[in-house]
Amino acid sequence: MTKIAAVVVGYLPEVEVLDKLLVSLSAQVDMLIFLDNGGSAEILQNAPSEKKKLVCVNMGGNKGLGAALNVGFDLAIKAGIDFVVTFDQDSHAEPDLILRLNAAMVHAKLKDPKSIAVSPAFFDRRDGKKINFPFYQSVGGVIKPIFKSDDEHGLVRADALITSGMFISTQAWKEGIKYDEGMFVDFTDTEWCFRVREKGYNLYGCLDIEMGHALSDAPPVKIFGLSFFRYSPVRRYFFFRNTVAVCRMTHTPKCWKKRLSVALVLRFFVNLVIDKNKAQSLKMMLRGIRHGLRKSLGSAH
Repeated sequence: MTKIAAVVVGYLPEVEVLDKLLVSLSAQVDMLIFLDNGGSAEILQNAPSEKKKLVCVNMGGNKGLGAALNVGFDLAIKAGIDFVVTFDQDSHAEPDLILRLNAAMVHAKLKDPKSIAVSPAFFDRRDGKKINFPFYQSVGGVIKPIFKSDDEHGLVRADALITSGMFISTQAWKEGIKYDEGMFVDFTDTEWCFRVREKGYNLYGCLDIEMGHALSDAPPVKIFGLSFFRYSPVRRYFFFRNTVAVCRMTHTPKCWKKRLSVALVLRFFVNLVIDKNKAQSLKMMLRGIRHGLRKSLGSAH
């Protein structure tokens, strides 16, 4: 019988939102693991039965997303888990989300034995309109957004998936394809996806499954039809540093190196318009670029 675990990483969470996620997942999985990177001591105060079942790990400070996920996978594998679903602290899980993701993985495996992960389509849960973000697929060096599927189960091949809602076979982790802890936060998921694809595995999005998620500190700003996320200066540092670092990695596809590089230039100037603390954002973006070029990763320097 297939065993499934959910791994949730928290850092200074909005407790009410996190509690709803944990309560929902508790009823859907065989094992629920929470990695506390700080500030989550008050979780599940009003849900004692769910808290009793929770496997909670205090990371001893903010060790970053990759380190926390690796600890979660290690615990899950030691418990004999077959699949792990990873979550950020600010997502919403419908009562049948895990059941539907498991079914999507079954169909993906029948379609493609090299399938290693599936993911729901996601939308910003704080936005007034429910507009799903597309999955992206590169064909012949051209990256295209995918909004429709020819598959009867809504599956689409994707170049990368986001952390929250990613339903992953533990086979990858057992083979040593773990998360790069140096990324710390931004692009932890994308870098892993590029690396697992280089090893011959494939990723699938499922357009028939939707999940609400908060993608940034505030709802994104729309400019020329594009979404620009609003982050603190510190997150600007990580985003710019990790984008540069990913573009320098050999396993990153050339078409993605080009896309990310062009997008980074655009974001640099847009951020100076939309950020409240423009001087600090500029300083942190420049520092991020410098450290990315030096491959100086880890926590903020």
